[in-house]
Amino acid sequence: MTFFKNLKNQFLRGAKANFSLAIYAIIIAVLAWFIISMTLYPSVPLTINNVGVTLDISGTSAGESGLSVISCDVESVDIQIKGSRTQVGNLNSDSFVAYIDTSNISTPGKKTLAIKIRSSSNVAYEVESISPATATVVLDKYETLENVPVTPKIPNITYAADKTVDEEGFGCEPGTVSIYGPSAQLEKIAKCYAVTEKEMVLDSSYNLVSDEIQLVAEDGTIIDQKLLTINPGSFQINIPVLTQKEVGLTVRLVNMPQGFDEQWLTEKLKLSEDSLTIASKSGNTSLSEVLEIGRIKLSDVGLDFSKSYNVTSDLESVDIINRSGPDTITVTLDSTGLAQKEITLNKENIHISNKPADDYDYNLATKSLPVTIIGPEDVIEDITANDIYAEANLLNAEIQGDEFTYDVTLTCPSSDKVWAVRKSMVYIQRVPKPTEASTEAETDEDDETTSETDAED
Repeated sequence: MTFFKNLKNQFLRGAKANFSLAIYAIIIAVLAWFIISMTLYPSVPLTINNVGVTLDISGTSAGESGLSVISCDVESVDIQIKGSRTQVGNLNSDSFVAYIDTSNISTPGKKTLAIKIRSSSNVAYEVESISPATATVVLDKYETLENVPVTPKIPNITYAADKTVDEEGFGCEPGTVSIYGPSAQLEKIAKCYAVTEKEMVLDSSYNLVSDEIQLVAEDGTIIDQKLLTINPGSFQINIPVLTQKEVGLTVRLVNMPQGFDEQWLTEKLKLSEDSLTIASKSGNTSLSEVLEIGRIKLSDVGLDFSKSYNVTSDLESVDIINRSGPDTITVTLDSTGLAQKEITLNKENIHISNKPADDYDYNLATKSLPVTIIGPEDVIEDITANDIYAEANLLNAEIQGDEFTYDVTLTCPSSDKVWAVRKSMVYIQRVPKPTEASTEAETDEDDETTSETDAED
């Protein structure tokens, strides 16, 4: 038993001694490896991922040319560097910044540029690789587009029956904007809209605030506003509502003799438009079914009659808008079945009526009067001077002088469809009425003459 105890104790003492020797051996091996590594391999490679790319180009030739980075297709890169084993081991993605090399760039546009690395640490290193090595970059100058007109856009707003919007007053306040952004993007802007998506049915004027601003290119595509600053950013949209109606058109004949068939001749006057769509600037105004566009003197209507009316300006004078388009309406006579005839009236066919109740007599000085008459062919061929009645109506006449001209009205009692064209005028003489004294003197003279005649007899 003593022998086995001694053997056990010797074994334990030997194991302790060998374990210490093993530890010492490991430490010596590590030191030896470190010394050899530092001596033979002083630099080691290191890969660092997700190094952020900065778009700041101030201080570069591109920045000094007024350019800015509008877009870049690379946000971060992976880099591989080489440096001292004892120093680069502490570096990470926060130790580096990737930047775009814009040296020698002074013009705007889309360019492929190299990506480079810089570090704020004092650690010495070498760049082995950058992935990706280049970036596609858009460079441009930021500018301001002033006084861009703003147009309202209200796709979901409709109007009650007989109501519409007044395009002239339809607009925004303010009416223009300024837009700041890349010049290339500003050049694309063709239209600026103040948009509201509200749904309403309007029967009177209304104001509302826009929901958004919409920029549209020439081809109708909507422009991305991410890089743009628009001032102001909202607008008041003014929607003036009008009363609108489609109305028939007519003309009125004036200065017609009594009994003339006005309706018959009016139907032969043809208008270039049968109707117009008009709108009142007052939303509450009621509009008639028929619009009278003008008055025509009967004596002006010849076989080749044609007269134009500027309905737009006439309507504007009474705050009515012509919404149909044509500004001018032309009236012409349909002379189908009509004939014209020249006749001369004798003094017996001309009469003076409604003479002033004064101290004068009014006598016709005109002995004959040529006139032109128009009517149905079958009627005109039988008309003579005796069928025409000419009247100089002195009612309310302003008479100056003892001889003056005056218009006459021509009537054809035998037909209500015959009329005279062109103005006809006669000469009238005004002479004092005889007084009582002059009458007695004339009577005495007559008596004396009679006595002398009797004495002779």
